[in-house]
Formats: sequence, C-alpha cells, structure tokens
Amino acid sequence: MQSGAEEEWDDEDWEDNDSGSSFLSDMSLASKMKMAGAGALVLVILIFAMVSQNFGFYYGAGSLTVLIDVNEGKDPGDRTFNANIWATSPAFGMLAKEGSYTITFNGANQASGNFDLSAEGRASISVDYESFFVTNGAYTLNVEIGSQTSSNSVTIDRFADSVSGSVSNFDGEYPLDKDSPVIINMQFTAANSESYINPWVSGTVKVYHYENAFNEGQGESYWNDDSERGNTAGNWNLVNTIQLDVNSDSGSYSYSSGGATDFYAVEIPPYNLNLIIDVDKFYDEEGSGDYTLVFDFSNDFGEDTSSKDGRSSWKWFHLCETKDNGECKNND
Repeated sequence: MQSGAEEEWDDEDWEDNDSGSSFLSDMSLASKMKMAGAGALVLVILIFAMVSQNFGFYYGAGSLTVLIDVNEGKDPGDRTFNANIWATSPAFGMLAKEGSYTITFNGANQASGNFDLSAEGRASISVDYESFFVTNGAYTLNVEIGSQTSSNSVTIDRFADSVSGSVSNFDGEYPLDKDSPVIINMQFTAANSESYINPWVSGTVKVYHYENAFNEGQGESYWNDDSERGNTAGNWNLVNTIQLDVNSDSGSYSYSSGGATDFYAVEIPPYNLNLIIDVDKFYDEEGSGDYTLVFDFSNDFGEDTSSKDGRSSWKWFHLCETKDNGECKNND
C-alpha cells in the first residue's frame, strides 16, 4: 500500500510541464536562427565593453601612473633622466610583464624604449641626457602598458648661453698681488632661465694684459669698461690660453704654458665653480698691469654646437707686486 504523500500524476499534468519544450519545438528554424544571432550579438557587445574597460582574460593594466624624479634637472652633476612607474592588474585579467616609453620635446620623439614590470606592477626608467636632450625646455615622458597610457613632464635646463667669471678676490680698492691666485667664480646662465645652471661645456679662457698703472679710487664703472683700454682684444696682449672642460659640478682646466688642475662646485646653491688661476703661469709674460679673461665655449649636450662667450666680472682687474700696505710697488 502506498503512502498518502504519494499522488498519481495524470496526463494533463505532464502536458503542462512540456509547454516550454513545445514552445521551442514549435519555433521555425528561421526564428531559432534569429534568436541565436541576437544572443551572439549581445555576447560580442559584452566582450567589447569588457575589453575596452580593461576587463577580460588578457594582458594589460587596470591603472597606470608615471612620476618623474622630483629633483630631475635640478641636481648639479646629474645627467640621468629617472622616473618610476606604478601599474595595477586589470579586472579579470593579468598584469602585463612589459611596457614601452617615449621621451618627447615640442611634440617630437627624442628617445624610446621598453621596460619590465615586477609582479607588483613596479618599474623604473633611466635614460642619459645625451640620448634625448635638444635644448632647454619641457620634456614629456609617455608610458604605455596594454591599452593604458600615462605621461608626466619636467623642465630641464642644461644648455648655457653665456658665462661670467667673477674675480671674487678683487674689489677695485686694492690691486691683486702677483704672488696670490686669481679666484674666478664661474656662473653659467641660459636665455630662458633666471637662475644659474650647471651645464656640460668645453672651451677656453684667454688671459689678456693691458699696460696700465693701477688707478686708485675707481669703482665698477671703471673696471667694467673696455673703452679705457682700447675696446677690442686687438689692443690687448694675449698672455695665456686656458683649456676648460666643465662637467656640470666639476671639471678640469689646463694652461697653454703647461700644468692642469681639477675643480669642483664649492657653494650650494647655486653650485658656482671656482677657477683658481695660478698667476705664475702668465705674469712674467707682460708683468704688472690690467688683466681680463675672455671665455669661449660650446655646449656638449644639445643640437646647438655654436660658440658662446663670456667675460670676467668686473671685466678688468689689476695685478702687480704689492707693498705691505697693498699698493703697487711700481706706482712709486
């Protein structure tokens, strides 16, 4: 005997449950094909949306950030462009193992390359300035991983347009003794920058002499004026040529009469470079008198290799053998 919980199913119950199946079976082949096509279209749209929004089973990045070193272009002596990259995995996807970068200046591509991402999505880029530097201005780093891109910009001023060499131990009140060095504080400037810069340059410093007794009681207007001494180098006597090589915050120089010296940045900021010129290298050529320094240099970085110039500041200073009171002996 069967329990009361069990009931018999009649034919009508079975017919009702077959209604869904009979609906599909009653559809024409054309209708079924239209339904399948619509479903495929929806699936394609979904896949496209997932891919365009960084979803899906593929290599790429969900988010991407690039940051250039905060001191880029500011630290004297630094000639390497540095940046850090952070990337996250795409949803339902895998983080790419490699990305690419370009460095542009005024919209033109100056350097490009690839980088590897760590499992945590970290990477760094280091590029020598010599590989991309054109002239002073804004440089943009563009990074791409999969369909994601990011960029960051920085201003780099490494191109010098002029230089002044301040004779820091001459104030015009007293002459410099021939047995003391001439301390030249070099300061490079750029046309588009208000601050001193630290370039890579090579060139010469020509030391000229003008026969003249020390003129006491004169200030900048006298010592900074060429007209008192014939205006042009044709009226001056060249007594030495110093070969100069500046590597941003250091360098070296050598005399045409022999001997070489290294020099380094001595002040922060602005990292002025001091040339300590040995008077013995040229004084015996003409002896006491007014002296000037004429700079001629070219930049080692950038597309502009033209010659630039500069002068000592003030333009003139006086060298002689001095007495105990600081006056020139030959003024007696």
